[in-house]
Amino acid sequence: MKIKDTGQIADLLNDIDFPASKQQIVEHAHQAGPGTEAERALAALPLGDYDNLQEVLRSVPTDPDPGRSASERDYQRTHHRKSGLAEHMRDTERTPVEEELRRDPGSERR
Repeated sequence: MKIKDTGQIADLLNDIDFPASKQQIVEHAHQAGPGTEAERALAALPLGDYDNLQEVLRSVPTDPDPGRSASERDYQRTHHRKSGLAEHMRDTERTPVEEELRRDPGSERR
């Protein structure tokens, strides 16, 4: 589970005592905000002990470009031409349907 904003995690863990294990962190998050996206992201943490909140935030999987559609992600993953370029930075070609959905509603002619 990748999260868009780590601010939710910081809010959930603002009163936990560090150092803490992954299990303690996940249990604390479950008590503070059960079923949230932040709790699911914390469940994806690597096993280990965390000395402070910054270590937790660095270890949480984040989505580098949350505005990408699933088809854009697939295209970027499979059609890369430059080695060493991050997946979310690769050029994409949007389908006509995606172009239509991303159009600015204020730009339509009446």
